Amino acid sequence: MKLAKQSFKYFWWLIPVLAGAVIVVALLIVFDHASAPVVPKTQSETKTSTASKTEIKVPTPKTPVVPTFDKQKYSTTDPASIWVVVNKQHPLNPISFVSNDLITTVGATISAKAQADFEAMNNAALAQGVNFSIVSSYRSYGSQSAIYNNYVANYGQAETDTFSARAGYSEHQTGLTIDFGSSTGATCNLDNCFGSTVEGQWLATHANDYGFILRYTAEKQSVTGYKSEPWHYRYVGRELAGEMKKQSISTLEEFFGISGGDIYS
Repeated sequence: MKLAKQSFKYFWWLIPVLAGAVIVVALLIVFDHASAPVVPKTQSETKTSTASKTEIKVPTPKTPVVPTFDKQKYSTTDPASIWVVVNKQHPLNPISFVSNDLITTVGATISAKAQADFEAMNNAALAQGVNFSIVSSYRSYGSQSAIYNNYVANYGQAETDTFSARAGYSEHQTGLTIDFGSSTGATCNLDNCFGSTVEGQWLATHANDYGFILRYTAEKQSVTGYKSEPWHYRYVGRELAGEMKKQSISTLEEFFGISGGDIYS
């Protein structure tokens, strides 16, 4: 014990020296770690890090472009066109025009351009138990002239002009028009009550689907120039008939911006 105390007496100064050495070693370790070179991240780690910091932009959906209806697709003045507009302001040119593609089918003489849709419409009606008749279809210049003059002799020209066209101004001359009749209410043929017959109601609902439009209505007399004729249907093709229905426009004059009315040019 005495020897130990004597040793401590001579070597106590070593304690602070050793403590200082420990502190120095610790500082060297810390410094060495802090100054160690940075190990670059792997490619996958870099992509993950970049992706996490990059804002993901969701593309704004583009508004779909709705094609406009091409009103110039067919002529409104060529008498052979399915879009030709014939009224008191716009006679056929030439006025004695004769269609070169007339055919007779299902009791109607019409332009071959209307044949497929007319036959399809007739078959669809028959499938639903509706059997309309044909009162009138194509009329030549001469036939229309005879009909018009007969009406004038009976009703006078002013009254006749409200319901019958002069020769050269009639849609019937194009071969694109049909006057339908009823097999269930024949007494209503060529009369306003045709619209209330089974056939008249079917046509009013479905004719548009096959490219036929009701040409003359009471509310549009000032536009078309003629009184209501719920039996008179004009073929314009499914494309135009569908577009007119879509836009709720019932007359060719209004759709194409063409003059009409009661007065002959």
